[in-house]
Amino acid sequence: MAKRAASTPLNMIGAVLATCLVAASALTVTYELTRERIIEQERAAERAALDAVLPGTGSIESAEELVASATEAAGSVTLQGVYRAYDAAGALSGWGVRVAPRGYSGPVSMVVGLDRDGSVLGVSIITMSETPGLGTKIVTQEGWIEQFVGWQGADIDASAREFDAIAGATRSSAAVRNGVTAAGRVYAEVLSAEEGGAQ
Repeated sequence: MAKRAASTPLNMIGAVLATCLVAASALTVTYELTRERIIEQERAAERAALDAVLPGTGSIESAEELVASATEAAGSVTLQGVYRAYDAAGALSGWGVRVAPRGYSGPVSMVVGLDRDGSVLGVSIITMSETPGLGTKIVTQEGWIEQFVGWQGADIDASAREFDAIAGATRSSAAVRNGVTAAGRVYAEVLSAEEGGAQ
């Protein structure tokens, strides 16, 4: 029968350190093996969200040069990207603004589609960690998210006065409102001055 190692403090610390090292190594290897797939899935989800809020778009491209000024315009809401949408003829047809306002349980990553005049075309939630059955109603409650369609980016505060929150999910609802409002401010302060914006 094999002799068992003595349970000394040094042996216990060594065992814990060895376990941590093996676990950390396994996590690192798993992350490296799945990183590209995760990035691809994130890009696909973002593209699907952009397509949903910018109907009839021929192509969409990132507007990296506008991110710094758009981040400032978004204020306390995290800006994750700005995108130009073009129609089939290659003319600018609208904008996609990706933001991540703070919800009840964490950030709500979402895309807001705007036409050239700053009118909201649609809102699509990409990821969130809101409470199942309550906060998740921002996605599951039929027709709720459509209330933002038609809000005017050029006068977003006036549009936001028409906001209707979901009972029991007010913080999650407010997060979506804050995201749309931030996108409206990005339009008013940055995008409207770009070629193809409202003149």
